Amino acid sequence: MVVDSEPRVLKHQIVRRSLDDMLDGMSAGDAFPSERDLADRYDVSRETLRQAIRELLVAGRIERRGRATVVAEPKVVLPLAIGSYTEAAREKGMSATRILVGWDTFRADDALADLLGIETGSEVVQLERVFTTGDVRVGLETTRIPAYRIPGLQDSFDHRTSLYAELRTRGVVFGRVVDTIETVLPDAREAALLTVDTRTPMFLLGRVSYDTDGVPIEHRRSLYRGDRMTFTAVMDA
Repeated sequence: MVVDSEPRVLKHQIVRRSLDDMLDGMSAGDAFPSERDLADRYDVSRETLRQAIRELLVAGRIERRGRATVVAEPKVVLPLAIGSYTEAAREKGMSATRILVGWDTFRADDALADLLGIETGSEVVQLERVFTTGDVRVGLETTRIPAYRIPGLQDSFDHRTSLYAELRTRGVVFGRVVDTIETVLPDAREAALLTVDTRTPMFLLGRVSYDTDGVPIEHRRSLYRGDRMTFTAVMDA
């Protein structure tokens, strides 16, 4: 078999490059031209144009606002690190806050108990929040913590602030985290909470945090919009 070293460029990719050039001269919030206008301008079919537009949506260059399409703000770039993404975003000069979805208290099953280093049936507190920057919903985070570590948290914690900062005031010191990252699509509930389409690509981050004695602190499931977020990691040899 002979493999062609020069892959064929598809028609929608040529259109995508032209659209990228056009977007370079536009500003965030500007109205994106209609499909009909663009199809006429580039003399391509609607389906070819839609393929190029889908790629721009996934890349975060444009976004849907109701029935309109506009030029998107640059992606939020945050480091993968022990700490709060709310704090990291604010340190970069971005507005960031949390919207409370809900609190829950339940008994740990075998799998969760193993992750948190507790007995099956032990009480666990769950906090679910939407992470926003610039008034855009970019992430859905579900944090589960053994109840014994955080007595009275639900009554005293301001959900708009950093949970990590709150835990530090309670004497909880983070030693290390274990993260897993994969790409997924949101289900209907997740898409509704993030005000996106169910076809929007997502980063799914799973985290177990440990204190300096190696005892688990939390299990966190975070779903972030792939069209609005980019994560960086620094590794030393």
